[in-house]
This record gives sequence, C-alpha cells and structure tokens, in this order.
Amino acid sequence: MSQYLDSLDDLRDGLDTFVEKWANIQRKSVKSIQAVTNTIMQIEHLDGSLGKLEGFQDLRENTKGILLVNLYDRLVPALESSIREFTKLMHMFENLKHTASSIQTLTETMRGNVEDNPRLEDLVGFLDLVMISVRDILNMYESEFLVKVTIFRDFEEGAIEIGVVSNYLTIWVVEPNIEPNARDKLLKDLDEHIELLRDVFEGDSSIRIPDAYRKAPL
Repeated sequence: MSQYLDSLDDLRDGLDTFVEKWANIQRKSVKSIQAVTNTIMQIEHLDGSLGKLEGFQDLRENTKGILLVNLYDRLVPALESSIREFTKLMHMFENLKHTASSIQTLTETMRGNVEDNPRLEDLVGFLDLVMISVRDILNMYESEFLVKVTIFRDFEEGAIEIGVVSNYLTIWVVEPNIEPNARDKLLKDLDEHIELLRDVFEGDSSIRIPDAYRKAPL
C-alpha cells in the first residue's frame, strides 16, 4: 500500500500548498480593495447634508456619478486580477479533489468487502475520518470561490447600489465560508489520522490488513 500512503501524503502536502497560495492571493486582493475604500466613504457621505451647496443643481448626482466611475475603474480591474488568480488556483483544487476521489473509491471497495474481511472495518473507519476532514476543508474553499465569482460578476455588470458594493466588499474580505480555527483543527485531525493509517500499513498497529489489500494499487 505504499502508493496509497504516497497519495495520502501528496494530498496532505497539496492541501497545505493550496491553503497558503489562497491566503497570498487573498492578502493582495484585500490590499487592492482597501485602496478604494475612501471613494466608497465619499459616495456614502453624499447622502448627508451638503450645507450651502444644496442649492447647486444636480451637484449631488454629478459628484456621485464621478465617484462611481472612479470606483469601478479601479475596483473592477483589481477584482478581475484576483479572480483570475483564484481561478488558476482552482485547477490545483480540482487535482486535490481527484486524488481524494481516488482514495474514496478504494475506501468504498474495502467497505464492500468488510463482511468477508472483518479486519478491514477499523481501517475503513480511519479512512472515513481522513476523507471527512479533506471534504470539509475543500468544501470551505469551493463555497468561498463561488461567492467571489458571484460578487465579481455583479461588479462586471456595473449596476450595484453603493450600499451593496460596501456589503459585497466586506464579504469578500472576511471570507465567511472559511473559518480558520475550524480549518486548522481539520488539518490537525487529518495529520493524526494519516499517522494512524501509516502505522496500520507498516504493521505497527494491532490492526492487520489482508495481504490482498497490502498489494492493491491506488
């Protein structure tokens, strides 16, 4: 089962690389967004009193129009650049999903043979725990990517109320689908379960794998 362990190690390393690359793209993206927050504040202040300037015809509307053009001219390219980087990163995400799917397929094969080989039951249980952690982590990022794509597409259309713009950018920055503490706990659990599996595969555990599965390719 060395191939199996190698695939698990590749999956674990890949998750670390993916998470790190995502964080780097997000940091750059947030800096780009922060560069236009002053424009958003200026637009929002236009809804307040203009004092003696209230008498100037269409001043509020004209000023808001100029600021909105400035906002979209700077914000849309910044978000477009970020989405392009996130989209490229999602190719790596698909590779991780493919590896996870291959491991899941072997797990299901083992599960189907538990009745004939009861010794497989504990092993399948460990594999289930690994796949739960992997699936939960991947789901976080897939959901967040879909949110970002939706926000960007709305900005591309260019017909968003300024209040919605502010809310969208807040969602983009805080990434509600990614909870760092939960993710880190899942990664820690994943490490522990992979080590348990390594002990099983290497014979350093009370769990014994039938020889047919020790030689099975992934």
